[in-house]
Parts: sequence; structure tokens; C-alpha cells
Amino acid sequence: MNTKATDISGPNALLREYDLVGQRKQDPHYYKIQTELATHSSKGKVKSVETYQELLRAEPGNRSAGEPDRFVCGRFYVQRGDGPEVTIPSLGGFSYEVNKELLDKNDFDEKGQLFAIPEDKFEGLTDHTGKKLPFEVGYQVYSAFFYYHSYVAYAEPTSEGKGVQSLKRIGDKVVHNGSFVESPLPGKLAKEGSIWKYGEITLEFKGLGVVDAQLCAILGFDSGVCTWSMPMNYMPVMNLKTTGVSNYHGDIYLDLDSYWVRKVEMVLSEITNTTMWGIPVDKSIPRTRLTIRAIGQDEFDQN
Repeated sequence: MNTKATDISGPNALLREYDLVGQRKQDPHYYKIQTELATHSSKGKVKSVETYQELLRAEPGNRSAGEPDRFVCGRFYVQRGDGPEVTIPSLGGFSYEVNKELLDKNDFDEKGQLFAIPEDKFEGLTDHTGKKLPFEVGYQVYSAFFYYHSYVAYAEPTSEGKGVQSLKRIGDKVVHNGSFVESPLPGKLAKEGSIWKYGEITLEFKGLGVVDAQLCAILGFDSGVCTWSMPMNYMPVMNLKTTGVSNYHGDIYLDLDSYWVRKVEMVLSEITNTTMWGIPVDKSIPRTRLTIRAIGQDEFDQN
């Protein structure tokens, strides 16, 4: 028998069944999302460090009525190395809608947009000083948006197979139904034939915790060993291809009252090899740290 999620009184609280897929509250939620990308050379030397910070408002639709969720970017910050932190004015107020029921098995919509996020918005970006940002920064900014959806998704039930709905007691662990799936890589930088293959993804109900005075289920996720290959649309004279192996793992703190995510902490580690016309030109080790944190409306509005 499932116990009300917020009732943890009694000596057997850690042995009870919990419902991790309750009805989401319909009020807007606000998030600060920080992505730190540190790239190391094959010899371990730090080549670059970039930090991306996004403020995102989530406005839930009534999913039972087929309504999409709406997302609005409040502000977006970029800092590259020791350079100054800059904002991207064109992303202030940028919004998009996601209807999970209309996405395909790889989370693309009918226009081929990952999580229905229009990639065109991230082309030719300039900072608040008017300086044009490099194309690779635009791709990382775009990535910051779909990272939110990719990892929060582990706290939502799957339409079939194993998912968070399979976790009932602390210590339960499942192989997620997204395991071993092959998916095209998003973005116009990736040429046709680019592919990402997931490893054995595990999802575990690790315990209970408190974030901002709210009781949360702690869900651990691990991707296993992922592989990918990406021929790139960079310049016509450059036949570039990047291949690599990756692993990401982290924890999700799911609010057991609102059934919204309170916090995500994730680390993505990669080893990449880049060739030009089949000749090796670079080997690097990027490491991405992602933090998603729920914030109040006041903090969202002040930034």
C-alpha cells in the first residue's frame, strides 16, 4: 500500500512504499540553471572554462487536457575563462512550448526540434555590448536549454517500460527504458548521420532529503557508457568529425508535495577525438557540471 509521500512519521518510514508520480501543482515554477564546461587536453591541462547561467520560468499546462507547458527565459549569462560576464539580450523573454505527448521517442517535435526548442534562436548571438559570440558558444547556449528537459525527464513517468513509476521503496533500482537507445544528435552543427547511443541507464530511489524546507525523494541516475559520432557542418573546406565516449550521472531532488523538481546535480564526462579528412587533429576531455535549482519569483525577477 502506498503511503502519502509527505508522511514519514513512524519507525518504518524508510521501509514504506512511496508514490513518486503524483499530480503536479499547476502554479509556475522558477529555476536557475548553471552549466560549467571545463575542457582538458589529453595530458590533463585545462584548455578552457566556460560558465553559462540561465533563469527559466516553467508555466505548466493541463496535460490531461492536452495543453503544452510553456517556458520563458528571464535572462542568460555567459562567462568565458577570465573574461567578463555578459548577457545575451535576445534571449530575455524568449519562450517556447513543449507538449510531451507530441514529441517522438527521441523527444523531437514534428519540425525536428529537440524538446520543441527552435534552434534558429541561437544563431548569430551577440552579447549586451554588441559583440558577436562564436558559433560554438551558440551551440553551448542551445545545449543549456535542452539539458534542463533531458535530466528533469528522469523524474517523470515513462509511457512504457521502466521509469520513476517503477520505484516504490528506498533502495529500488531499475534499468530505465531509455537504455541503449540510438538518437540523432541535435543542432545544425551536426551533419546527417550524427548519432548518440545511450548505455545502460539506471535510476535509483536513493533516499529522502530536504531542499528549501521541502521533503524530496532523491533519485540517482547513471547513463552507463554512451558513444557518439558527429560529422560537423563547420566550414565547407573542412571535413571534420568528432567521436567520443561519455558518461553522465547525478541526483534529482523531487518535491513530494508539488511533484516538481527542486534540484538537479549532474556531471557529464567525455573523451572526444576530432579528425579532419580522417587525420587526427585533437583529443580532449570535456567535463560538464550542471546544477538546476528551484528559486522564488522574487529572485527570478531581480536578476
